[in-house]
Amino acid sequence: MAMDRSSPRRPLWTAQLPVSNEGNHRISRVLIANRGEIACRIIKTCRLMGITSIAIYTKEDATSRHVSDADEAMNLGSVEHAQVNPFLDIPYLIQTAKQARADAIHPGYGYLSENSQFADAVRESGMVFIGPSSTAMSTLGDKRQAKEYLSKNEPIIPLIPGWNGSGEEMDLKQLEREAEAIGYPIMIKASAGGGGKGMRIVRSSSLLKSELERAQSEAKRSFGSSECILEKYIEAGKHVEVQIMGDKTGKVLSLWERDCSIQRRHQKVIEESPCAWLSPELREKMCNTAVKIGQLIKYEGAGTVEFILDIATGNFYFLEVNARLQVEHPITEECTGLDLVSLQIYVASGGVLGNLPQLKTIPQTGHAIECRLCAEDPIRDFAPQHGLVRFWEPANPDIPRDVRFETAIETGTRVSIFFDSMIAKIVVWAPTRDLAINKIVRTLSETACIGPSTNQCFLQACLMHEKFHSVDYTTAFIPSNLERLLENPHLKNFGLSLQELSAIPSMFIRELRSQSGLKQSRKVFGSIRSGFRNQTMDRVNVPWDIVTRHDAKAGSTVDPIVCRWLQESQSPPSDGFRVQVAPMPRPKTRAEAAEANGPEEATITYNTLSTALRRGPLPDSKQLDLQPHELRLFSAVLNTPNSWKVGRLGLSVSGQKYTVTLVSVDDRVLHLESDMGTPSKVLAHVPALGAPFEFHCYSPLSYFESLRASAGGEREASSKTILAPMPCKVLRVEKKNGDEVKMGEVVMVVESMKMEITITAGRDGIFQTTLKEGDSVDEGSLLCNLE
Repeated sequence: MAMDRSSPRRPLWTAQLPVSNEGNHRISRVLIANRGEIACRIIKTCRLMGITSIAIYTKEDATSRHVSDADEAMNLGSVEHAQVNPFLDIPYLIQTAKQARADAIHPGYGYLSENSQFADAVRESGMVFIGPSSTAMSTLGDKRQAKEYLSKNEPIIPLIPGWNGSGEEMDLKQLEREAEAIGYPIMIKASAGGGGKGMRIVRSSSLLKSELERAQSEAKRSFGSSECILEKYIEAGKHVEVQIMGDKTGKVLSLWERDCSIQRRHQKVIEESPCAWLSPELREKMCNTAVKIGQLIKYEGAGTVEFILDIATGNFYFLEVNARLQVEHPITEECTGLDLVSLQIYVASGGVLGNLPQLKTIPQTGHAIECRLCAEDPIRDFAPQHGLVRFWEPANPDIPRDVRFETAIETGTRVSIFFDSMIAKIVVWAPTRDLAINKIVRTLSETACIGPSTNQCFLQACLMHEKFHSVDYTTAFIPSNLERLLENPHLKNFGLSLQELSAIPSMFIRELRSQSGLKQSRKVFGSIRSGFRNQTMDRVNVPWDIVTRHDAKAGSTVDPIVCRWLQESQSPPSDGFRVQVAPMPRPKTRAEAAEANGPEEATITYNTLSTALRRGPLPDSKQLDLQPHELRLFSAVLNTPNSWKVGRLGLSVSGQKYTVTLVSVDDRVLHLESDMGTPSKVLAHVPALGAPFEFHCYSPLSYFESLRASAGGEREASSKTILAPMPCKVLRVEKKNGDEVKMGEVVMVVESMKMEITITAGRDGIFQTTLKEGDSVDEGSLLCNLE
C-alpha cells in the first residue's frame, strides 16, 4: 500500500451504516459498556451517525461527563459495595442492555472489551457486539494462544523468545527453569491483559516469585484471568503497533503504524504517528505482517497488532493483537482522516470495506501526537492520585481542528480511586513532527488542570528532551532519563524566580479579601479604617505575609518567603502593588540555631524575623512592582457547598506581563486570622511554567502558630506510623504483628485506582497493625505502627 504524504488534510470522515436490504444488522441504539473519556468518544460518533447512545455509570462515577453527554444513562449501582465490579459483570450488563432496548453493545477498551465470553453472551442475546468474533478474541486477543496459533499456522511471523505454558503449568520451579532458559531480564505478562496491568520486569531469579504473584493479582482483578506468560525483555526496543480494520468478507486493511515507546509502568503515556524511526521498507514490511495476521484469522472490526522493534538489529517481533479499539486510536484518525469508531459500527452492522471509496487509498498525512494526562505523582513513582478537579480549562488552540481533548472531566468532577487515573487524552496534528511537538507542548502548558497532582509537567519534560527529538528513543526512555524528566523544563527560561512568584498568590488572597467586603463583616473594629497601624513608625507594622511552596520532591512545604507590602492598591487597582520578597531569615548564633520544640522554636524564629524587619530590607530581598490588569472570578464555582475561589489574574511584574489562574482551595482565605496555624492553600497555574504550583499563604500569626503545632515530639511520633496515602483496600499484609522490620522492607500491599501499591517501612521497628486483607481504609488512616 503506497503512502500518501502530499494529499491535503481533510476533516474526519464519518461512515454511514449500510442499508438493511443487504442483509445487515440495523443498529439504532448502542449501549456503551464502558465509562469516562472513551464513552464520550463513542457517544460523539453515535450522535454524528444518528444513533441513540446509552451510557452506564456507577455511584462513584456519577459526575463523569459521559453520563450527561449520552442520550440516555443507566445507573449500575456502586463499585465499592458490589461483589463484582459492575463493568465486569457479564449477566448484569446483558440484563441492563436488554432493559435499555439496545441493538448493540460497544465495549470500548479495557474491562470486557477483549473477553470472548462477553462477546458470545451479547450475540447470543440477539444484540450486535461491536468488535471481533469470539474466535478471533480467544485466538489472537490472548497472548499465549496468539503465539501458539501463529507458530503453528504462520511460522514466518517473527515471535519474541519466551514461554507460553498454560495456567496449570505455572509451577514456580518450572517457571524458574523456563526463565533461566530464556535468559534474564524477562518480562511477565498477563495473558489476557493490556494497558500495563499485570506486567513486571524481572532481572534475577530471586524476584521471580514475588513479581509473579503481583502480576497475577493485578491480572485477575483487571481482566478476570490470572494466567501469565514469560518473554525475553528487549532492553533497546521500540513499541510499534499497526492499526488494522477487517470486515466479514475477510478483507483486512492497514491504517498504518504508531510509535508507543514512551511508557511508565509498561503503560504508554505518549504516542505518535507515524513512527519516525522506520524506513519506508521496514514500515511496509511491518504493516504487511499485521495484515497477514488479520487475514489468517479473518479478523473483523478494529484491532491493533503490536510489535517490539529491536533498534540495535532492526528486527521486529510479534507481541500481541489487541482485539479492540486502542486508547491511542485518535492519532491514527488524525493522520488518515478516518473515524475508527464509525468504521467499527459500519463493519459490525455487516458493512463491506471494499464498498467504501474513501478506503481505496489510505493516506498517512502529517504527524500526530497523543499525551495521556493522568492523575498521578511522577515524584512518587507515578503513584495514582485522586480528588476534586477544582478547575479544568483546555487550552484554546489557534486551529481548533488540529487539537483534540478527549475527556470526561470538567470543573467539579472528582477523580475516583475506583477507576483508572487517566484524566484526558490530548491530541495534536501538524504537517511535520517538529511542529507537532511544539504544538502539543504549548497545548499542555496552557491547559489548566487544577486539583489532584498530574503528570502534566512530566509530559512536557519528555517532549522537550533532546532524546525524544532524536527519534531513536526506546521503551527505556523514561527510566533512563528519569531524574531530568522530574524537573520543570520551563524554569530556566521563566522570567521570575520561585521566590518572586510567591508574591502572586499572596496578592491574590489580598485582592479576594478586599473584594469580599471583609472589612464590613468585622464587628468589633468595624469603624477603624483598613490598613490602620497603632505604631506607624515600627517597620514590623508594614503589612506582610509568609508564603511557603509545596515541594513534591521533599513531600512538604519549603522555602518560607516573607512578602512585605510597601504599597497596596484598592479595588479596582490603580497604582498597583510594591512588594519586597525575601527568604525567611535564619538564626545566626549557635544558641539561636539550637533545635527547639514548640513555642520556643516559634519564638526564636519570630524574634529573628522581627529584628531583621526593623533593620530594613531583609537579606536577599527583591523588590517587585505588581500591576494587576484584570482579576476575573469564575462565579460557576463560588456557590457550591464547599466553595472554592477561582480567579484569572492578568498582571505585570516589573513590566513583564503574565497570566495566572489561581484557585483558593476553600473559604479560609476570608478568615485568615481566625484559623490559627492553618494556611490558606492556593494552587496557581502559570502557562509559562506548564503546570500548577501549590502555595500555602499565612498571616504572621497563623504562621507562627503552625510552628508551635509542629513540635519535635510530634514529628518523632509521626515517624513511627504509616498512614494510607489515599483511600485504598488492603490486598496483603506482608508482616505479622511483632515481626522485626528494616527500613525499606515491604510491609503491606494495597490497591487504589486499579493499581497495586507497595507500602514500605520508613524506619526500623516492630510491626503492629489491626488491619487484615480485604479491609478498606480512608486517606490518612493508620495502616500500621513501627515501634
